[in-house]
Amino acid sequence: MRKTNDTQRFPHSALLFRFCLKVLETRKRGEKVHDQDVGNILNYNPSDTSHWKRGKKAVRSIYALEALSRTLDVDIEVIHDLSEGHLELNEAWFDFTEAEDGKRLTKALDPSLSQERFQRQQALEEVAQQILSKANISSVPVYLPEVLQVLSFLQVAPGDVPEKLVRTSRIKQGQYSIRYRKGEMRAHTRAAIAREIARVILYSEREQFSIPPKQEILGFHEMVDLSNALLVPRDALRAEISKVPPRVDLAKVLADVFWVPKSVIRTRLASLILEAAGAEVFHAEPMLIKLEGTRNPLEFIDLSEDDSGQPTGIGEQDVEIRFEVAEDTIANSAVIN
Repeated sequence: MRKTNDTQRFPHSALLFRFCLKVLETRKRGEKVHDQDVGNILNYNPSDTSHWKRGKKAVRSIYALEALSRTLDVDIEVIHDLSEGHLELNEAWFDFTEAEDGKRLTKALDPSLSQERFQRQQALEEVAQQILSKANISSVPVYLPEVLQVLSFLQVAPGDVPEKLVRTSRIKQGQYSIRYRKGEMRAHTRAAIAREIARVILYSEREQFSIPPKQEILGFHEMVDLSNALLVPRDALRAEISKVPPRVDLAKVLADVFWVPKSVIRTRLASLILEAAGAEVFHAEPMLIKLEGTRNPLEFIDLSEDDSGQPTGIGEQDVEIRFEVAEDTIANSAVIN
C-alpha cells in the first residue's frame, strides 16, 4: 500500500524550493511560473520535483546547489545556508533583495559617484561612532536597545509583521515606531532593525546629525553603510580580525562575534580595504577572470536523497578550473576531484 504520510523529512529542502520558486517568479516577472520550472533547473522529473517541494527529497549536493545559484543568479552561500537550515526563508529573501538592490544601484554609479559614496561613508562612520559613544557602547556585539536609548525619536517593539522581518511607521511628527517579527532575535532581524534605524536617521533626522544633504542615487548605499557601521564598529572590527586564527572562515567567525549576517561582515571588510586604497581604485579597469572547466555547465552529479535515504544519483568527474588575468598567462589553476 502506498504511504500517505505527508511529514516533511527534509523541511529545509522544502524551504529551498519555495525560495527558488519566489526568485524565479521575480526573474520572470509577468510570466506564469510553474513548480516544474524550478525542477527543470536540476533536470528533475515531475515526481522528483513534487518530492522536493513537499520536503521528501533532500537537495544538498554541491553540484545541485551550484546549478541553482548559477541559473537563478543568487549567491551560492545563501542557497547553501538555506538548504542546511542556517537561514529561514525570510532571512534568505532579505539577503537576496539586499544583493539585488546593491547590484542594481551600483551599476548606476560612475567612478565619481563611487568615490563620493566612499567619502560619504567616512562621514557616516563618524555619525555611527558619535551614537555609540553617546550610548557608552564599547564592546561587541552592539545591543540595539542600548543604541535606542540615545535615539529618543525611535521606538522598537515586537509585533505582527507578515512576510517581513521589520516594518516602520510614523507615529507623529518626529516620532517613529519599528516593529519586528515576534520570536527569537536573530542576526538578520538585528540587521533589518538597524537598516530601519538608519533609514529614519537619513530621511528624517539628517540635520540633527550634520549629515550632508541626501543624493537620491546614493540613498540605499548610505542606509547600508550607516546601519553596518552601527552594528560592526570599525575599530572593533580591526581588533577582532587580529584575533581570528588562520585557515578558518573569517566571515563566519566575525558574524558570530558581532551577531550579524555574513553579508554585513563582507561589506565591512570591503570598506576597510577601500580605506587603505588610493583614489585611483575608483578609476581602475576591472580585472578579467576566465573560468574554464571540463564539465558541461548544465551537468552536475545528483547526490540528493529521497525518502529511502539513498542517493538518487552517483558518479565521478574531474573538474578543472583555470583563472586567466586579461590576456596574460594562467595565474592559477587547480584540479578538483
